[in-house]
Amino acid sequence: MRRFTIAGIFSLALVGVANAQFFDPPALADRNGSQGFWFYMLEVPDPGAITIDAHGDDWGWFDPDYTLTMDEWRDEGDRPAPDRDDLFITTFMGWKGGDDNRWYCFLEAVDDVLAHAGTNVARWDGDMLQVGLDPQDHGRERSPASGYTMEWLMAPGDLSPPTNVAFRYTEQEAWAEYGESPWIEMAVRVDPPEAWAADLWAEGGTTYYEWSVKVLAFQEDAGPSASEVWQLDAVAGEDGSGLPFAMWYEDGEGPDSSFSPNEDGTPGGRNDWTTRGPEASSRQYYSIAKLLRIGEYTAATSVESSTWGKIKDSF
Repeated sequence: MRRFTIAGIFSLALVGVANAQFFDPPALADRNGSQGFWFYMLEVPDPGAITIDAHGDDWGWFDPDYTLTMDEWRDEGDRPAPDRDDLFITTFMGWKGGDDNRWYCFLEAVDDVLAHAGTNVARWDGDMLQVGLDPQDHGRERSPASGYTMEWLMAPGDLSPPTNVAFRYTEQEAWAEYGESPWIEMAVRVDPPEAWAADLWAEGGTTYYEWSVKVLAFQEDAGPSASEVWQLDAVAGEDGSGLPFAMWYEDGEGPDSSFSPNEDGTPGGRNDWTTRGPEASSRQYYSIAKLLRIGEYTAATSVESSTWGKIKDSF
């Protein structure tokens, strides 16, 4: 059954006390990361020119002023931030409406220690990435999950089963399809390549993620093929309502680190980084991004020679 909901038509009597938290997102200042500013996704000029291969050479059109940097993330548990030399994440986010209706991302994580912690994509003790969408701004539901919020797990390495991306929730068997092509296209690579399958690579390195996801309005029990696509054009523009999304980056840091402080009170070394602000975390909402159209940002006309290092140095 189609599950479109316009929050304004509900009264508290219809929603009930138990569900009063839904369709009631926090204010921007407490919703988006550490700064409370808008995040941005830029309209992709030509989706056919983007190859999902975890290489950034086809993102030269992206205006670097809209790069999402580590300074705008925060730790989900408000643990101390690592030094920039320890972990630094930079992200490009894009979108395309029309027949495409996809969310595009390219993320680079430079880490002084790579901790891969086994062969499971859901390896919360090692480096991994979790991303999610909540197009209707419903609010996150878990145990059991609903079809409003959709999340994926991603990790590098030789994993078993042999997939580096999976849809997180398993309440419905058909939902697993949303973790597969063509619904999601994802690639991850590690530099140096020798660190790809290493449980621990103390010399550090860089992990690159790239993905595109077909955005659904609500995932029906029968899976994405039975679900309606969310029309991104309808929420795009400087005055549009935008797209709620979230990212969580798990920084493993090795076998002796933890999320808890050390005995001497210093940080334990591990972090659960997120784009969500404090109230979004506590009330289970996602961060949100404006979807800027071509003409609302400065798009490069060709692949530029600027590197990720130069972009990072500008922040």
